[in-house]
Amino acid sequence: MFARLMRLVGPRLSPIIIGITAVVFGLMIWQGESLWQTWHTSRHAPKLLRDVRPNTVAWKQPMLPAQYEQANCGGCHQADLPQTPRLNHGRQLIAKYNCIGCHQLQDIGTPAMLGPDLTSIGTKVSREWIYKWLNEPRTITDSTGTILVNGIAAAPRMPKFNLSDEEMRALSAYLSVQRGVAIQPYRISAQAIARVKTKGDPADQGQVRFNQRFCVTCHSLSVTRAGESTLIGGDIGPELTKVGSKVNSEWLVAWLRDPERYLEHTKMPQYEWSDEDLYEVSQYISTRLTDPDLLKDVPTLGPTSDAEVQLGHRLFLERGCVQCHSIHGNTRRNDFAPDLSALAMVAGRAIVEIDQPHEQLASLHFLKRDVERVDIRAAKVPRSMIAHVQAQITNPQSVNRYTRMPAFHMSQADLDDLTTALFSMVGEPLAKRPQDQLLVPRPHSEFHPNGQFAGLYQRYKCYVCHSINGYGGTLAPDLSFEGSRSNRDWIAGFLKHPQTIRPALTVRMPDFNLTDDETAVLADYLSTALRSTHVASKVSESSFTLEMAERGKNLYEKKYECQSCHTIGSSGGYVGPSLNSAGDWLTPTWIDAWLRNPLALIPDTIEPRQAFSEDEIRDLTAYLLTLKQTTTAPTTTLASQGGGK
Repeated sequence: MFARLMRLVGPRLSPIIIGITAVVFGLMIWQGESLWQTWHTSRHAPKLLRDVRPNTVAWKQPMLPAQYEQANCGGCHQADLPQTPRLNHGRQLIAKYNCIGCHQLQDIGTPAMLGPDLTSIGTKVSREWIYKWLNEPRTITDSTGTILVNGIAAAPRMPKFNLSDEEMRALSAYLSVQRGVAIQPYRISAQAIARVKTKGDPADQGQVRFNQRFCVTCHSLSVTRAGESTLIGGDIGPELTKVGSKVNSEWLVAWLRDPERYLEHTKMPQYEWSDEDLYEVSQYISTRLTDPDLLKDVPTLGPTSDAEVQLGHRLFLERGCVQCHSIHGNTRRNDFAPDLSALAMVAGRAIVEIDQPHEQLASLHFLKRDVERVDIRAAKVPRSMIAHVQAQITNPQSVNRYTRMPAFHMSQADLDDLTTALFSMVGEPLAKRPQDQLLVPRPHSEFHPNGQFAGLYQRYKCYVCHSINGYGGTLAPDLSFEGSRSNRDWIAGFLKHPQTIRPALTVRMPDFNLTDDETAVLADYLSTALRSTHVASKVSESSFTLEMAERGKNLYEKKYECQSCHTIGSSGGYVGPSLNSAGDWLTPTWIDAWLRNPLALIPDTIEPRQAFSEDEIRDLTAYLLTLKQTTTAPTTTLASQGGGK
């Protein structure tokens, strides 16, 4: 039946079916070509940024490779996270290399001083040394091309600028005439010098005093052990291995006596030097911390000319020296280099006008939002986000031959971490975006003491190493609750003669030669003004007995094995502080509160919280109070029963 019907109407329907089929097929071809053209355009053709919807991020390339994925966290989390070590390290590198000196960066403010203040550099070093520094900033390169710092493989903080001989002569001339603060020569008495010389070589005695003052707590030195050179010491102050070949002796003596006269904001404390100490230490630095070959490759420079000084001043401004170094009368520019605070806000490919005799189109993978045109110079590096940024850091002249940016030398791992931190820069938060609640503001704590303590606190630069109420360094213990923790007499004794509390640490508190009055002022303030609300209850030492102490000793040694981390006498671990003089040092109230909950007193302590019973807390406190280096008069309390040795 159906076959017969088709034979009757088939000839009439065939043209219709063929027509419909042709139309459908044509539409499919047209749609395919349209889709292909759209895909091809989005992938390859340049596109004006004005065609991109405002406040829209259009990704035209794959997401960041895995090694940079932590950058995504930095867009919202301004504080360092334990889960993002590469991002954290990259942020540290941004600070280390002073990127903020020239660039604007998200959530990073410019500190008061990035590099050394050069207002009076001419009174400190010679023109020849300045020339050497400009040519090889603190560096020597060995035969394999490895960058060394005074013979130690390391990355110098100051980058190397490609300066010509003429430019280095001009800059060294300009800097050598900078004498903003005249030094006041100090004449060490002839009697003091004679007394020192009767005891032997002044430099040998100076080395002893240098070590007694624990100068390496803040300064590093190169030492050779088993045929290998290494740096030891801190990084708060400059490295001193060759400082005797750098500074003149008159400046050195004046600096040691009064550092703030030369540099108002220095971290160097003002010591109470005797003439003998001053002569010994200055002789050690001037004769032992030297390198006779340091300036052998420096050409003869001669007297400075007005033309050299004028050219040096212009170069100081044009080459960006003023962005990191301060000289009175010169002002840094906020727009010296590109703003990188929104580097991670990409807007796809865009038309870029090349600054060449003729115009041509080029495509970039990264641009700030709301930018319709970017003027750049022709480059020979791949125009992708990662390649462009890393080439700009390590070889900026490959991107722009006229660039003012110096080349930075670092490992590939450091380069990737720095790139990760830069990719976390997303600019100001968009209004009402859901991530706003994730933003963590960085605290800006300050501590402003008063009275006589304030003057001593500033003079001895306590804040460089110690933190009080969130302000200060982390090299030494936080002193915010020192009055609750330590006995006043112990504080005074420690300030007069600092001793080792943590034997494993290589840094020690210097001996400042404090006077009795200064010691009393510091001890009184620390013991009365700096207290913790978590240590409120009063615990009297007179309430403990010898039997409690004996039980506490058994708990300490056998049940809880506290000696795994703490030393008493010559045995024990080095993770925690020595408890040799815990009875002299710690207050009974602090010990009681610490055993109950150490995290309540110091949140980042590594001391574990134990489930002590009330009796165990009492017995352990009694035992620790017997650990004294001083003797006490007999009484009817624990001390009279034999404890305290």
